Amino acid sequence: MASDDANHRRRRMWGWVAVFALALIVRIIYLFQIRDLIYFDHLVGDAKGYDAWARRLAAGEWWWPDAFYQAPLYPYFLAVIYKVFGAGVWTPRVVQCVLGAAGCVGVGLAGGRWLSHRAGLVAAVMLALYPPAIYFDGIIQKASLGFALMAGLLCALAWSTGPKRRWVGLVAGWMLGALALTRENAMALVPVVLGWLLLRHAETNRDRWAMVTLFVTGLTVVLLPVGYHNWRTGGAFSPTTFQMGPNFYMGNHAGADGRYKPMIPGRETPEFERTDASEIAERETGRKLSPRDVSDYWMGRSRAYIRSDPADWVKLTCRKWWLVWNRFEIPDTESYYIYRDASPLLGVAGRVWHFGVLCPLAVLGAWLTWTRRRELGLLYALILVSAASVAMFYVFSRYRYPLVPIVAMFAGAGVVEGVSRAELRRWRGLVSGLGFTAIAATYVNWPINPEAELRAGQQGNLGATLASAGRLDEAIPHFERAAAIHPDAPRLRQFLADALSLSGRYAEAIPHYQAALVAEPDRANADFNLAVALERLGRVDEAIVHYERAAGLDPADGGARGAIDRLRGER
Repeated sequence: MASDDANHRRRRMWGWVAVFALALIVRIIYLFQIRDLIYFDHLVGDAKGYDAWARRLAAGEWWWPDAFYQAPLYPYFLAVIYKVFGAGVWTPRVVQCVLGAAGCVGVGLAGGRWLSHRAGLVAAVMLALYPPAIYFDGIIQKASLGFALMAGLLCALAWSTGPKRRWVGLVAGWMLGALALTRENAMALVPVVLGWLLLRHAETNRDRWAMVTLFVTGLTVVLLPVGYHNWRTGGAFSPTTFQMGPNFYMGNHAGADGRYKPMIPGRETPEFERTDASEIAERETGRKLSPRDVSDYWMGRSRAYIRSDPADWVKLTCRKWWLVWNRFEIPDTESYYIYRDASPLLGVAGRVWHFGVLCPLAVLGAWLTWTRRRELGLLYALILVSAASVAMFYVFSRYRYPLVPIVAMFAGAGVVEGVSRAELRRWRGLVSGLGFTAIAATYVNWPINPEAELRAGQQGNLGATLASAGRLDEAIPHFERAAAIHPDAPRLRQFLADALSLSGRYAEAIPHYQAALVAEPDRANADFNLAVALERLGRVDEAIVHYERAAGLDPADGGARGAIDRLRGER
């Protein structure tokens, strides 16, 4: 009997080893497939900021001189990798692939405790092959670390029952604290976990309070040093960052649509976000503001909007809730779909295995396990609160990614329970569950995003990155593709026109400049660059007209006025 149990445990252990190996091998293959993509070694957006931050830390500046505006754990994570292995573009990605593979196993183990071993195993395999998970593990971005920490939190909570496992509460506190230093909205999960620890079944009240005490201790050990740092450098205590106010405003103001919109168009990078938020707030208030004051200012702006038009805000929040659950992976500076186009592995898998499939399977799993709702109540609460904490701000694909581990556990249960009920011919519950699954599939896969517009923008960003790296000939096809997908976007038309002009193809550039100016007549640099193209073709009179328009739109720029004087002087 003991021998049978040992063999059973050994088979399970080798099953998890196989899942880890599968996930890691798939991710390493993917890295080799995308290694020639410009984003692999030419970092942009948040990736560029995190890399620069981590290099400063690794160089010895471990005590950061400013209060944290962005969540700090990921740059410190990168800095440790750089310190140990040296800075580079391969090492952090490989480390993230190892973490991602371990996270798949962690989610599977947690699913085995919460639901069933088979459901956990299926969930782990799903995540091992889940294209967005593979994508996030392959970019310099904190989503991969957040996934691993969520997997660790789920494991700790799954193993927290029993009087001899009080120490697991300490681990759960560490994991949730670290997750909050990766994704600040994870702080919303603290009362959920505390409430569950207080209300859950325990052998004695002493066991319950011991677990709560250890959880709070673990959380405090992680967050208190960050709060102290923020107090010393920013003048106010904050256990994570001072970014909440600006982020809340960007997702909650008149004209918001649920996706990211910078305060000043064209200034989407983190250093601009912080500077713009502070400068605008100080200009409007007429005084110097601390980081907490800046955050409070933008929260006040959002509250004023909500009070002035609560119906519009409710409508906006409902839209953001829908965006959280939509199949489309809303891009940041880097786009999942650009990487999918560059990777044959993601190109095949991503068209059949995506959030629009995972989520309906999770609905089926939740329906078929509803009789266990009391013991699974924590998982429901974690999903709902996590989703709401994203919808309260604005939605990116990477912001909803911490939901995926829990969704995958229910999806694994959906497959296992669905097959089991079909084999047993228990059709009643299965048919009703499939009905709800079909409704969920319709809801999740409904095309509510301007997908063509967003993908066109990402083609434009890719072209701009190639152009900035001096690879203009490679950039032009991406600009052409972007303009073809979304011909009414002035920014994309001008990208293409500028690239053509820089290549000496002035006659081809002119129609695109003209189209950009039809869509947005106040683009001073489009007028100026059009004038340059016209001048190169000898169409001097037309060039002077557009130089004059550029000078009128931007009087501070002396280039247009100088060109006018030069051309008139040559006559």
